[in-house]
Amino acid sequence: MEYLLIALVVTLTSLGQVLQKLGADRGLKDAVSFRQTVAALFQWEIILAVICLASAVAVWLVVLYMMDVSKAFPFISLGFVVVLLSARFYLQESIPWNRWLGVVFIVAGISLLAQT
Repeated sequence: MEYLLIALVVTLTSLGQVLQKLGADRGLKDAVSFRQTVAALFQWEIILAVICLASAVAVWLVVLYMMDVSKAFPFISLGFVVVLLSARFYLQESIPWNRWLGVVFIVAGISLLAQT
């Protein structure tokens, strides 16, 4: 159960990051004034991102109740993997080789932690 909740936290935080990127790209594209920048905070993508991130915090508190933080927290780094994959395949961003290598190290580290 704990690992399902961690997966939910990773999913919600990763989705929140992608939504923030989409909202920033759309909302700040032509923003030249402070007022336009503030208005960008009310893009639907930004509002949904905040909901995702706030929900992730609530679920994370349950995870912390169920597990030691020293075991649970490293799994949050899987969010880097999910965001990188989302950036590459959904946002069509170019990802240099060193970021892919970093993902390999993250997955290897999580694999080691999962065995303890």
